[in-house]
Amino acid sequence: MVWKFYSVVLVLLVFVLNGCCVVTRPPSAAAFMNSNAKDLSGDVIGLAYYSGDLVHEVIHDKNLSGNNDERDSYEWPADFTYTHFFNYKNFSASLGLQTVVPFLQLGFVSKYVGVLGWMAGLGGIMAIEQLPLNENWKIGIAEHFSMNGFESRLKESDCGGGFGPTGACIGSPDPIYYTEVGVGAYLSYKSFAIEFRYGHDISESRNRFIFYLNWMFSVSKKEKQEEWIWR
Repeated sequence: MVWKFYSVVLVLLVFVLNGCCVVTRPPSAAAFMNSNAKDLSGDVIGLAYYSGDLVHEVIHDKNLSGNNDERDSYEWPADFTYTHFFNYKNFSASLGLQTVVPFLQLGFVSKYVGVLGWMAGLGGIMAIEQLPLNENWKIGIAEHFSMNGFESRLKESDCGGGFGPTGACIGSPDPIYYTEVGVGAYLSYKSFAIEFRYGHDISESRNRFIFYLNWMFSVSKKEKQEEWIWR
């Protein structure tokens, strides 16, 4: 089956890419709650846009590594996420990619509440409360605590003595991590969801705002499959 092929590809990506990059941010609460079904296997794609006090700075410091170096730090303003869920009763496990970062999710999911933990080098935990308005519409709120990260590189200004080709020495990656607490709310219609989240960086007192769009598709379920596939 197609979803089995996706699963194998994701597992391989996790092993190949794990350790290459650990920059990650909390996953979508709405996408996780939309996976609520017994014996379900399905895929979610999502797009996230970030604003607020994002990091984008260059620091000159000769003491960074003993040389006259620069640290270039920045946060991506957007993420594309793909997640494949495997659910059995109220237990949920999923593998996915947040842009280029592989991650693993585990949790408890039901019609009204969910508890989600994730790991991608770093990770966090999220509590979710949901209220179904009718068969198709749902609203929910979520609270999270996480360890996030953003890109940072040390760029050696004397690399190659100025005689090397442009871009030949971009420096070594040195991600910076921060602790975040936050809250969010979402609205779901069938397999679609919109979500807004606020996160406070307690490490550097920064405020970040996130807007998500999610769609769940190619769902495989033994019973009532038509309720989960968009039509």
